[in-house]
Amino acid sequence: MHCSKFLPIIFLLISASVSVRAQNTFAFKGKVIHNKKGLMKQFNVLVNNEVATTNDAGIFVIGLNNDITHVKIGLQEAGYSVLYPTGGYVSIPRDLNDVPEIIIGSPQDNTYINQYLAVYKEMKSNSSATASELIALGKKLDSLQQVLLQLNYTETDLRSAKEMQDGRDKYYPEISQNLQEFVAKAFDLKASLQYMVEFAFDNSAARAKVYDAVTGYTDIFNSLNRQRFNYEKFIGDYWQNDSLTNHFHNLISYSLDTLHTGMILTLQGDIAQINEYFKSKNKDLKEKIQQNIHNKMPQLELALTELKKRNELFQKEFSN
Repeated sequence: MHCSKFLPIIFLLISASVSVRAQNTFAFKGKVIHNKKGLMKQFNVLVNNEVATTNDAGIFVIGLNNDITHVKIGLQEAGYSVLYPTGGYVSIPRDLNDVPEIIIGSPQDNTYINQYLAVYKEMKSNSSATASELIALGKKLDSLQQVLLQLNYTETDLRSAKEMQDGRDKYYPEISQNLQEFVAKAFDLKASLQYMVEFAFDNSAARAKVYDAVTGYTDIFNSLNRQRFNYEKFIGDYWQNDSLTNHFHNLISYSLDTLHTGMILTLQGDIAQINEYFKSKNKDLKEKIQQNIHNKMPQLELALTELKKRNELFQKEFSN
């Protein structure tokens, strides 16, 4: 008797649970095209490491969580490589009826799209080129475009590839330069603090250099801290390389969290006390400041050496 009363409630709960799960997912579709063979039928691809199989129209369908904004397409079969989108990263279209195309082929076929983008970049950046040189570059770009269209790239694919190149060209100099400047200013700050311990208490010119170093470091820190999440997004959007994005995330976290918050920020009190010393000329305060800074230098030196190493590794990968 009691069971019969609860059965409708149980069914309602199960139904509600299924409904919630359905609302939290969506169906993502993609079309797989070989650059020479055309549509890939009954072909397995990996979508965020989950296997999906294409139908006779070359289209696969897979369920994804609503919070996913892009997927990584991978291939299991040897001899095949995802040629487009770059790195196999596919953005989820706003209209889920749109079907993104994934172009696959042999790894060597990446040469054509790379050449196409290299010529496109040269046309944009070569401000000193003559009219005849620009015409020659334009013809070369058109020729490569025809080759790519024959390899099943679409004009939309090529337009997207150029937009991605535009993003790289726009943000690479800023991101690279700000990271390099942060490293340089952090080293300058350390050197100035060591200098202060020895000279700045008795030399106004030396003291002014210390404050200049503090100001320079603070400015680049504020700039980098303000843009850290934007930069990570730009790298994810325009480079579409998990390794590079992770390296940037780790580098910026080490720079702004481990180094700045964990070490440099602890020196703020010592720097502030310098002004107090010049008001009071208290010898004990001077010795306390000198000793505090002296004690923190070895650990800061090790951290800065690690920062420089990490930045160099990132810059090498970032410039490729």
